[in-house]
Amino acid sequence: MLTHLVIRNFAIIEHLEIPFNSGFTVLTGETGAGKSIVIDALNLLLGGRASTDVIRTDETKAIVEGIFEPEDKVLERVNRDLDDRGIMTSDGQLVVRRIVSRSGRNKVFVNGSLTTVSALAELMKGLVDISGQHEHYSLLDPEGHVDILDNFAGLAREREQMSESWSQVANLRGQLSAIRKGVRDRVNRMDYLKFQLEEIEGASLKAHEEEELDAELGVLKHAEKLQDAGRRALALSYEGNSSAAQQLSEAVGVLSRVAEHDVEIAALVERFEEVHILTEEAARDLRARMFAVDANPARLDRLIERSETIKRLKRKHGVDISEILSNARRMRDELDMLENAEEHSEHLERALVDAERSAFEVARRLSMARRMAAARLERALEEQLADLNMARTTFVANFGLPVCPGPDDWSLEDRPFSLGARGLDALEFLLSPNVGEAPKPLSKIASGGELSRIMLVMKSALAERDDVSTYVFDEVDTGIGGSTADMVGIKIERTAESHQVLCITHLPQIASRADNHYLVEKLLVSGRTQSTIRPLGSSERVEEIARMLGGTRVTDTTLRAARELVA
Repeated sequence: MLTHLVIRNFAIIEHLEIPFNSGFTVLTGETGAGKSIVIDALNLLLGGRASTDVIRTDETKAIVEGIFEPEDKVLERVNRDLDDRGIMTSDGQLVVRRIVSRSGRNKVFVNGSLTTVSALAELMKGLVDISGQHEHYSLLDPEGHVDILDNFAGLAREREQMSESWSQVANLRGQLSAIRKGVRDRVNRMDYLKFQLEEIEGASLKAHEEEELDAELGVLKHAEKLQDAGRRALALSYEGNSSAAQQLSEAVGVLSRVAEHDVEIAALVERFEEVHILTEEAARDLRARMFAVDANPARLDRLIERSETIKRLKRKHGVDISEILSNARRMRDELDMLENAEEHSEHLERALVDAERSAFEVARRLSMARRMAAARLERALEEQLADLNMARTTFVANFGLPVCPGPDDWSLEDRPFSLGARGLDALEFLLSPNVGEAPKPLSKIASGGELSRIMLVMKSALAERDDVSTYVFDEVDTGIGGSTADMVGIKIERTAESHQVLCITHLPQIASRADNHYLVEKLLVSGRTQSTIRPLGSSERVEEIARMLGGTRVTDTTLRAARELVA
């Protein structure tokens, strides 16, 4: 769950530190006090988009920090992702920090390591689910309905298989399309590939040639300096009068004559002899190397020309020789495909038929699973909508195809379905809130209050099946009141039995059921507006709920009603 949230210089918030507990936490306050700003700040920690507009006036940056403690199953996945990205893991915690700067140099830190917003979004996936009023309107878009059903049914693995199967189909279709381009385009491409390959193959490149070439060029360019230094070193170490080898030999002779009188001197004689031998061996190796170093201008010119050839090829075909050779292999494969286009085309057509049939089978299994899940979703939502004063409401998950295609339907010339990355199904949720009325699309029939209730019962149904630790409801009770609000509070309360729930609400029926209650206030401090948040004790909580019941005037009547609600 989310255990701690720190916000600095964000909108009208100067500095807030909010500890969160498990269970049901409610945030209340006057409209415009800054309740939703807290949720906006939390959304940044989930990888949401950042804008400099959120930075407090006269400040250079806004900072949001959060500590999360994922459940074991989610933590295993998060730690694997952290390891893959080279980010340190910690015992059961995930510490996230985002800095939004006016300079545009925004930063993201996870467990103290700098990372990217896209990486953050991947890491935080499945930890927190934020539902706001905007989600009511997402229900009106049929494009998202199949995703809602798949989440309810737990079909993530099947969706992944469908995506992989479709990717294979799309890849084969792309290859076929490339082959079927006009003959002139194919001929031009073949001429281009042949020219490039002739240039690369004519150079006869070898894998590690550049390193060897650079090493030999280094020697040839400085051959005279190397020879002068070598001759001087030979004279000093071995060949010259009073060379190091000669002096070491004399030192061995002098010490040998007295070694019988001192054991330690005898040991030193052996060491001097070893040094003498090593000096002679090094001198011989140096002499051999000097014979090998040859100031050969013709050879130097050839190597320089070869180096320039490699540089030219690198500019055109890759950063190094290995990439040039790799690109050449790809060119040969493409040229082979183009030269044998007809044969390749026939092979790809057969492969495409097999891939499409295989994808159709995956889509068919997915469609059958969806249809069984749709029946369960319809029953679950109708039961829960009845609890929210929408009794006898009919909810229908309407598939574009009345029945799932059979295994032989792929052979039909005039197929009544199309295949895509999400399978065969086009899906739209229909609703009939009144008995005797035919179900119609949500966009044509549902009011704001009905959309709020539908969204809440969907979240409630999904909560029983997913691993999301924290649910955030941001004023999702719009258009709800009376006994319906009380039932909404019960549903949120039940969700909080197995999840951490944070809820922003204006309804006392919902706020009264919370385990933890925070008040968000807008104050004037030193001539500037600030948003603050503080936990409420039991008596303060009753007063806040009384305010929610009666408006700005808190009376004995509203206080009694508030105590009854809390009780």
